Amino acid sequence: MDASIARRRFVQVVAGSSTIALAGCVGGDDDADDGTGDDPNGDGDDPNGDESSGEGSEGFIYAFAPNTIAIIDPADGEIVDEIADGLDDEGWGDPRITADYGEIYVTRESPSQVLVIDTERREIVDEVDIGPDPTHMYHPNDDEMWAHSDGEGTFYVIDTDSHDVTEIVESGLENEGHGKLLYHEDLGSTGYATNVNDPGVPVIDLENYERSEFIEFADVDDQGTHYKAYSPETELAYFEFGDETVVVDSESYEIVDRLDFAGGMYLSPDEAVLGVLDGNSIRFLDATSEESEEHGVVDVDEGPDALRYHEAEDGTLYAFTAHTQTDQASIIDVEDLEIVETVDIGDIERPEDAHHLHRSGVAGGGYFITPADADGIVAIVDMEAQEVVDHVEVEEGVDTVQFVGDSGGGYSGTLR
Repeated sequence: MDASIARRRFVQVVAGSSTIALAGCVGGDDDADDGTGDDPNGDGDDPNGDESSGEGSEGFIYAFAPNTIAIIDPADGEIVDEIADGLDDEGWGDPRITADYGEIYVTRESPSQVLVIDTERREIVDEVDIGPDPTHMYHPNDDEMWAHSDGEGTFYVIDTDSHDVTEIVESGLENEGHGKLLYHEDLGSTGYATNVNDPGVPVIDLENYERSEFIEFADVDDQGTHYKAYSPETELAYFEFGDETVVVDSESYEIVDRLDFAGGMYLSPDEAVLGVLDGNSIRFLDATSEESEEHGVVDVDEGPDALRYHEAEDGTLYAFTAHTQTDQASIIDVEDLEIVETVDIGDIERPEDAHHLHRSGVAGGGYFITPADADGIVAIVDMEAQEVVDHVEVEEGVDTVQFVGDSGGGYSGTLR
């Protein structure tokens, strides 16, 4: 198997003498100043030589593969355009779209860059150099993208107008480590970082671009933090820490609870339900409860990942989760806590030495969209009809997707 595909399937971070394998970290995380569409070269051509189609991208899917970025119309199940010039055996991290959907920013593993794509012109308009080993990117306000360098434990702040790096924020205590950023508009100028090397979470001052405090979870040097979520109803922040979830009061910074499970966290679009991936099970918590009361558990048993929600026409809330151990996805009735349908979405690579596997997926336009890198396809599932409508052939290794439009995508259930 190609080493570049293995890199996209899992990430390993060395912290001291221990190796921490991370699930759910490549090509997808939580999900904005306006994209101007100005060509930085001033000649009307993008730096990679593609000609602009100028036909827009609203409602389309950008699918990132090693040698191409395919633009897919999910309604017709076909590729309508491609960006390929200058791309060669690429490894992709997070894509992130601006609030007006005018630009997509996506981390490029080697060289360590963020590519800026104009969605109206369907072309790469800038390449922004950042620190080594980038994976995740965040959009805490309209003017900035924050891209994390795992090699440095820092966030590179990119101005969405000029595409310049304007600040470098030191978040990790050891100046390295895989990290994420927790942000919600209700938190104002405060954010929280996680890092697999740090036994707690730094408080990030988003206005002054600095780590202002550190909330310690334990006096240890062999555990770190990873997934995160925030409930605006209770003002509680949730952080994965080893095999538990630490709950923090965002006003006092005090630890108010420790839950005896941990994993990827996905907040429903109405911010009332928090789904937590607990091994082969999904725990659904009441995100409006100060005690983090549990609605119940659904056993999937096939490596659930990429949890996305859909409220049906009759008001029923469904959760869609792609499997990492099979070529299927499960559709869950969140109220009745049962799997109501299983659909075929294609297969992914499973490296023999990977401790954890990840499968990305987004919701948008009424579709659940997930790539299958082993089969080289993007699966499109009609969320209302609960059926696969297309398998779009792209290229082996396609592992990351971004919908252009309102997707409710991201770990916190919103654009940011």
